[in-house]
Amino acid sequence: MRKGAPQVVDVPAPSPAPGYVLVATAASAISPGTERSVVQATSGSLAARAIRTPKLVLQTLEHARKHGLRDTAEAVRGAVAQDLALGYSCAGLVVDTGGVPGFHVGQRVACAGAGLANHAELVSVPGNLVAAVPEEVSLRDASFATVGAIALQAVRRAEPALGERVVVVGLGLLGLLAVQILRAAGCHVAGVEPLEGRRRLAERLGADLVMPPDGAVDGVTGWTQGVGADAVLVAASSGSDALVNDAVAMLRRKGRLVPVGDVPLSVERTPLYEREADIRISTSYGPGRYDPTYEHGGLDYPLPYVRWTANRNMDEFLRLLARGSVDVAPLVDLELPVERASEAYAALAGERPPLGAVLVYDAERSARAPAAPPQPRPAPAGAARDTAVVALIGAGSFTRGTHVPNLLRSGGVRVKTVVSRRGTSAAALAGTLDGATADTDPAAAIADPDIDLVMITTRHDTHAELAAEALRAGKAVFVEKPLGLTREELDRVWVEGGAAARLVIGFNRRLAPLARKLEGELRGAAGPVHLLYRVNAPVAPEHWLNDPIEGGGRILGEACHMFDFANWLCGRPERVHASALPPPPGLQTVESASVTIQYADGSVATVLYSGVGSTELPKERVEALRGGRAWILDDFRSLISLGIGGERTEETSARQDKGHGALLARALDATRGAAAFEPGLEAAYTAQSVALAALESISSGTAVEVAPPTGGGRVGS
Repeated sequence: MRKGAPQVVDVPAPSPAPGYVLVATAASAISPGTERSVVQATSGSLAARAIRTPKLVLQTLEHARKHGLRDTAEAVRGAVAQDLALGYSCAGLVVDTGGVPGFHVGQRVACAGAGLANHAELVSVPGNLVAAVPEEVSLRDASFATVGAIALQAVRRAEPALGERVVVVGLGLLGLLAVQILRAAGCHVAGVEPLEGRRRLAERLGADLVMPPDGAVDGVTGWTQGVGADAVLVAASSGSDALVNDAVAMLRRKGRLVPVGDVPLSVERTPLYEREADIRISTSYGPGRYDPTYEHGGLDYPLPYVRWTANRNMDEFLRLLARGSVDVAPLVDLELPVERASEAYAALAGERPPLGAVLVYDAERSARAPAAPPQPRPAPAGAARDTAVVALIGAGSFTRGTHVPNLLRSGGVRVKTVVSRRGTSAAALAGTLDGATADTDPAAAIADPDIDLVMITTRHDTHAELAAEALRAGKAVFVEKPLGLTREELDRVWVEGGAAARLVIGFNRRLAPLARKLEGELRGAAGPVHLLYRVNAPVAPEHWLNDPIEGGGRILGEACHMFDFANWLCGRPERVHASALPPPPGLQTVESASVTIQYADGSVATVLYSGVGSTELPKERVEALRGGRAWILDDFRSLISLGIGGERTEETSARQDKGHGALLARALDATRGAAAFEPGLEAAYTAQSVALAALESISSGTAVEVAPPTGGGRVGS
C-alpha cells in the first residue's frame, strides 16, 4: 500500500541474514477477506481513516498534549508516508538458507508471515515460518500453505472426531479449505453460505449439506436428527453478533464453537449456558504465531509438548495437498503476473470479489539475479562541500517520527542512503528525503566512501555489531541506545574505538533544556548527590522491547537511559544493588526493578523502573537532593528548585523536550569537527555496565561491582 492505494513499486531486495531464509517467489496467494480489510482500513483521507479508528485520534491528541503540535504533525506525516507490504502466504525457491538447518539453495519452499512472506519477487522469512514443498505439489498450490494452516488450526481447535457432524459457516477461501480438511478427518460436513455458487462448490469438495443462512439453524437441527452439531466453525466476517448466536443455536449440548473470521463475540448467555458449549479461539497458523522467540528467534516448541506448531501445520497442509485430500485449484478464480497486482486488488474491491487469487513471478530469474536497489537520484542542487553525508540504518516509527524531522531541520546535512531489513520501509522513507536511495545491506552503506555519519536506529540486538563495523570503517557513528546487550558486545565496540571513539550514543536526556538547567544548579551545591529517578513505563508484554533477543528487556533496553542520566549528575559508578518484581507470566525478561547505584564520591542514585503502573501517570520524574537544596524535574516539562532559605523557583515548558534534536545536532557538529563526540562511547559503556550489573544483582541478591572495559582502565563520567 502506498498513499492509500495498492501499487507495484521497486524496492531494494532483502539481503541474506542469519536465521532467515531468502526465497525467490514463484507464487503468492491473496487472501481476499484479510487483504481487502487491510486495504480498506489504510485507504482514503486522514479524516476518513480517523473516523474508522477513533482510538488513533485519541492517541494523536494525547501525543499533541505531551509533545506539541509540530512534533505530532511530523509523527503523523511519517506514519502516513510509510509503505505497507501486502500479503502473507507465498512459495518459491531458496536463494540463501541463512544457516537454517534443513534447507538448501534451490529447494522448493512455502513461506508465511505478514510483513515477511509478502507479494514480492524476493522475501526473507525466519526459518520457523518456512516449510519444504513436496514434489507432488505445484508452487502455485503451495502458495496457499499459510491460509491452509489457518484453516487446519481452526479444525484442530474444534477437535473433530471420526464421524462427527461439523458445520462451517462461511464458504469463502478459508471455509472451503476447512470443509476439505474436515472431510479428510472423517467428519460429516454442512456448509452455510449466502452465495449459491460457493454452496455448489462446497458440495463438489465434499460437503454433505449446504444451505443459505436463512433457515440454517432448522436445517442443521434436521440434519443432526434434533441433536445439534458437534462443532461449528465460523469462517465468515460480520459486524453483527447474529452470526455467532445462530452458530451457538446449531450446537448440541457440550458442543464446540470456533470463531475464525472477524466477528463480534457478543454471545447471548442463555443458549450458551443451556448447551454448556465451549467457545475456542483459533490463533492464526497455530502455536508460535505472535511469539517473537518462535517466529524471529528460531526457538521451536518441543514436539512432545506442542504437537502442532505453526510450522508443523504448514507441513501437514502441504502433505494433504500432496495426497490429494485437499485441492486448491477449484478455489483460484484469478491468476495474474505480479506486474498486474493492482488489477487483482481492483477485483477484490468489486461487487463479486474472486474466491481466491494468485500472483505469479519468474522465480528462476529472481534467484539468478536479485533485484538491484534503485539508482541514486542526484543530490539537491547547490549542496555544500562541507555537508555531512548520512547513512540512516533503520527506518522504524521512532526514526521516521523523531530523527528524520530533526535531520530535515538541520543545516548542512544530506541523507544519502536509507537501509532497512524490509526494503519497503527503506524505500518509503527514502522517498521523503531528497536524493536518498534505499537499500537492505548495511555493509554497503558503511563501506560507501561518501558517507560521513552512520546513524544506527535498528532493533537493539544489532547495535553493537553495526557500530563496531562503522568505527572500523572510519565513520562517525550515532547509535541509539543501548550500545549492546552483552559484555562481549560492549567490548567489541570498545576495541574498535576506545574512549576517544568518534561515536555519539542516543542518551538524549542529558541535552534536554530543563535537564541542563538542573545540572547547572546542582553543580553549584556541595556534597554528595542523593537522586531518585522514577520511571512509569507500562507496555504490552508482546512489545519487542521485552523480547530477550531483539530488545534485551527493559533494564538493558531502556533503563540504561536513566542510568546514564544518574551517572552524568553523580559521577563514576562503583557498585550496584538491585531487586525486581517477578515478571508477568510468559515474560522472560525483568520488567520492573529498583536499582541503587553507589558512586565514587559517596553519591547514591536509585532508579525505580516500573512496568506495572497506570498510563495516566506521567512517565518520568527526577528528584535530586544536595547540600540542603532540592530539585524536581517532572517529565521534562517542569523543573522546581527549592533553596535553603525557603526559596522556590519553577520553570515550565510548553512542550516536552527530551533533547533529541539537540543531541542529533551535536552528533552532526562532531562529525564536521566542530564539537566533541559526547555523550560518547565511554558513557555508553558505563551505563550499559550498570545495567548488566543490575541484572546480575537481581539474580544473585548481592551488590555487584561496575566492570570497566576489557583491557582498559576504569571508565568515568
